[in-house]
Amino acid sequence: MHRPLVILFIALLTTSLVRADVKKIEPRLRRPVAIAASENYKWLYVANRDSGSISIVDIPARSVSNEIDLKGHLSDLAMLDDSHLLALDKKNHQLIMLKGSGDQWKVASRLDIAHYPVRLKVDRAAKRCYITSLWSQRVTMVDLSEVDENQQPRLRIVMSLLLPFEPLEMCLARDGKNLIVAGAYKNSLAVIETNGLKLIVTKKVSGHNIRGLAISGDGERVLLAQQELNPLGQSTRDDVHWGNMLTNLLVSLSLDDLIEVDADLLKHRIVTHLGEPENGAGDPGPINVTSTGMLLIVLSGVNEIAIQKHKDSFDFQRVSLGRRPIAVLSAPDGRLFVANQFSDSISLIDVSRVKQVDQIPLGPQRELSPEERGEMLFFDSRLSHDGWMSCHSCHTDGHSSDQLNDNLSDGSFGAPKRVLSLLGVGQSGPWAWDGNVKTLSQQVKNSIQKTMQGATPSAHQVEFLEAFMKSLSPPPAPSDFATTQNSATIERGRLLFKSLNCQRCHLPPTYTSPKTFDVGLKDEMGNTQFNPPSLLAVSRRSSFFHDGRSLELHDVFKTHKHQIDRVLTEPELDALLNFLRTL
Repeated sequence: MHRPLVILFIALLTTSLVRADVKKIEPRLRRPVAIAASENYKWLYVANRDSGSISIVDIPARSVSNEIDLKGHLSDLAMLDDSHLLALDKKNHQLIMLKGSGDQWKVASRLDIAHYPVRLKVDRAAKRCYITSLWSQRVTMVDLSEVDENQQPRLRIVMSLLLPFEPLEMCLARDGKNLIVAGAYKNSLAVIETNGLKLIVTKKVSGHNIRGLAISGDGERVLLAQQELNPLGQSTRDDVHWGNMLTNLLVSLSLDDLIEVDADLLKHRIVTHLGEPENGAGDPGPINVTSTGMLLIVLSGVNEIAIQKHKDSFDFQRVSLGRRPIAVLSAPDGRLFVANQFSDSISLIDVSRVKQVDQIPLGPQRELSPEERGEMLFFDSRLSHDGWMSCHSCHTDGHSSDQLNDNLSDGSFGAPKRVLSLLGVGQSGPWAWDGNVKTLSQQVKNSIQKTMQGATPSAHQVEFLEAFMKSLSPPPAPSDFATTQNSATIERGRLLFKSLNCQRCHLPPTYTSPKTFDVGLKDEMGNTQFNPPSLLAVSRRSSFFHDGRSLELHDVFKTHKHQIDRVLTEPELDALLNFLRTL
């Protein structure tokens, strides 16, 4: 065979083989959420939320080598050692251990865990891991030191701890002696002593949306990437433009102040503002402290990562990535790997050049549904003026920050209102505190144009966002996870709810009403007519009434005597609260 023909034949064969490999990776929606790497950084392991799979990337080849289906919705991933991977399945409420190497892995064991597991932290030295579970409000410790008859690690739950909030992010401090856990919705931090899984202290922090949590390079400070709503700021063009209404922050707290029960967190608090007018930094996310002590902050809402210029300053350079970067991993040689959730890709960044050098696709995507397109818009800060905020910025993951915001939701400025949850919002019309918005599509337009000061959305954008919001279901009630329930007490509470005529405003099954009512409350502008929020998942809130004046559900009745014409006895109040916790 002539040499040119041989070369052509080899080229065609190679092309054929590449195409065959691509065909093995079927079109699907992956939505990566977490990444881990082999110890030699030849292989990258990517946990995919929607496909419930792990994509295995050959780093030198910069391509996907394999994809392993685990049949669930993955929420996190970690390397136990170079032959064992751990993954969390949020849908099936399991911790999964895989055994293998390179691009060949298989499930070795599954462990049922507290419902809705969301984050995983491995302590290799202690041979155990910790798991935060969102709606069941638990931190679980799993022992990894035991081995089976084949000398393989065995998963065993040691103990779990119930927290006073829904947990999400966590990090280990002081050589693994303390676990720091942040609230997913409530602006709270908990310090847990890992020996015995004992809760030491819970403290409130300013702001909300703690989506980045890490320990500083010297081990002395806790770093938070978060947002803060200013109740005195208004959703005017000027306040949004200058970052006066909502700020994106890197917060540094003294670890000693956090652990010490009586210490003031504000005393040694250091705040760095992320973003500037015309270049906001919407929805700061994961924080990574490299082996050299450099600080990296993912800016999920604007599709960027902020890289610290110098270790001793809080000055950052920003690099553009794929759509909604959500997880970051740094290699010792200065390379960064970032998972782009909505692009189904991995960005490879050269820190020394402060540049994205490649973007590796995880595979072809199938056609997106309207609600899936709406989810992409919901988390997109570019819908707002200058990229300061997304819908998620106030309505955390579709729920609520429970902060106050002055955004014309009552038709005027001067009376900031509590941000309502969007979980179940499709069933709870009309919308806005005064009930004057009759369609969800109009509420979407109002939020983008009047609250976020963004450009007029297209008809498709409104359609997709509305579809996504209508797909959001109310969260499970805390009572769903109670080990014991007094059905007789709950039934007495249900009958009391009816006899007190609570359903006049909160009519089942949505526990709201299309009308507005004067319930004896007046805001700063003199408004007295309010549309009642749905009571579904009412016990998931951290404040109540339009201005958040009550911080506990029992105070709604005991202190404010909300729409009750008589004093409830303690057994009656207990029964009523028990019933409300089932909604």
